[in-house]
Amino acid sequence: MPLHPMQVEDTSQSAAKSRFCPKQRISHTKSRNGCYTCKQRHVKCDEERPTCGACLIREEDCVFPNPGDTGDQRRRQPPFSRQRLLSESVHLRARGKAREVPFRSLNFEVPPSEESRNLGGQPKSSLNMNDLNLLQHFILHTSKKMSLHKIKTVVWERVIPEMAAANEFLMHLVLALAGLDVLTTGDACVQNTQGSSSASMPASAPDFESIMEHHQQGLAGLQEALCATSESDAESLLAGSMLLVGFAFASLGIKVLDPSISTDQHTSDSSLGALSPPFDLTILDMQWLHLVRGITSILDQFSPTLGKCRLRALLLYKNANEDWKMCEAQMHSNIMPSWHIRSKRLQKFATGANRAVSHLRDVLAGLRLRSDLQEVAEGSPLSATPRSDESSNGSEAYLETYEQAIGVVEDLYMRIIYVMQMKPLASHSSSDLELQKDLEDAAVTGWPYLLSEEFMSCLDSHRNFDTIQGVSLVILAHLYLPIAILDELWYCGKRWDAEIRKIKTLVVGLADKKLISLVEWPSDVIRG
Repeated sequence: MPLHPMQVEDTSQSAAKSRFCPKQRISHTKSRNGCYTCKQRHVKCDEERPTCGACLIREEDCVFPNPGDTGDQRRRQPPFSRQRLLSESVHLRARGKAREVPFRSLNFEVPPSEESRNLGGQPKSSLNMNDLNLLQHFILHTSKKMSLHKIKTVVWERVIPEMAAANEFLMHLVLALAGLDVLTTGDACVQNTQGSSSASMPASAPDFESIMEHHQQGLAGLQEALCATSESDAESLLAGSMLLVGFAFASLGIKVLDPSISTDQHTSDSSLGALSPPFDLTILDMQWLHLVRGITSILDQFSPTLGKCRLRALLLYKNANEDWKMCEAQMHSNIMPSWHIRSKRLQKFATGANRAVSHLRDVLAGLRLRSDLQEVAEGSPLSATPRSDESSNGSEAYLETYEQAIGVVEDLYMRIIYVMQMKPLASHSSSDLELQKDLEDAAVTGWPYLLSEEFMSCLDSHRNFDTIQGVSLVILAHLYLPIAILDELWYCGKRWDAEIRKIKTLVVGLADKKLISLVEWPSDVIRG
């Protein structure tokens, strides 16, 4: 049914009137006693004290105004700082949480093991905190000093501890090496005139007996593994051998491990000549020579496997070659490197290496001439005691052995001089540290495997210490010198000074002026 025009007009007016009519708000009682947090959030506060419901749910600070304050005073008050709110309510929140979440320990229904039942339910042993401190010291300090190259340092710092965590004898060797590092750091700390302690020292230094116990257990485990070698064990055998070599190097110079060093014995050159015979070669620790040669046999046996193992970075020596022979005349010219060398040891070595090799060859030529003259004299018709063929062959064998050993000395020295002659790639790299990084890459500590078995027999012989054996010791002192010039490696450098001084003591006792003059040069270099 259509609407009348008057009805339409009334309907439109009522609709417009309802559109512009304001909404009615629900009446409530306004309060100014709510907490400051609810006021800032513009929400109604239930005014429950000491913490209102809204702040309790949100775990927020709840602070109420003072009851005596007026509205104008409250409006003029500055807002509370965060620190004041925390300081006034933190004890309330902590107390409330303690009531809400009580502490409950975990209780797993797991039956005890047979071993635990045999021990009356008690644990087998507690954690050895000293061992944990040594492991931490190895990871944080010792591993970072085992090489001057970052990629090799990463292997010592990450790979070897990871392997030790799965191999008991490797863990013992790691702890033993870290213990020696702690002892060495402790010695340096005692000698510090300022009395400041080293930051790398653990809170409780290990005793010597525990260090040697770790060493013996690790050595026994390595020897057992060597009895049944396989491809799967090659990596752990190499790691164990390198840890043992590090221990052998680091043990030099520690009085507890060196019976030849007494508390009242001085190491100055003036005291060396005053020592009286008998001279005992057992004061020279040459076991590490055989240890390095043993590592070489492991490398030869498992070369393909070790070339792909996690330790392969430790086997890379880019300067261990004979490139010096391409410019042999320049290497023998005694020309100093074009860039400055700050180390006195490196300077003296660079200026005297060629002359030292030449003097060794002169001594060998003199021995050969003496042997030939004696052979002629004893084999002449006027000689009452002709020389036997066995004696002649023995003398010739010694000379050939020394010839080969002097060749090792020359190759090693020329390799070092060649590295010194190489100009740094950047001017900021011209430092002794960069030079010693390159010398480390020249494998200056790996020469023992190049020596012949005959020369090793001469060194191991403790009988009839005479001029022949004195020559072998002089050659050994010259071989020690490249290790002694590596000052930046904690297990090299000055640790080898005592070994060179021992050799000089023995040679001086022979009263052979030529040999004494030969051993003077290595002694002069370490005095630098």
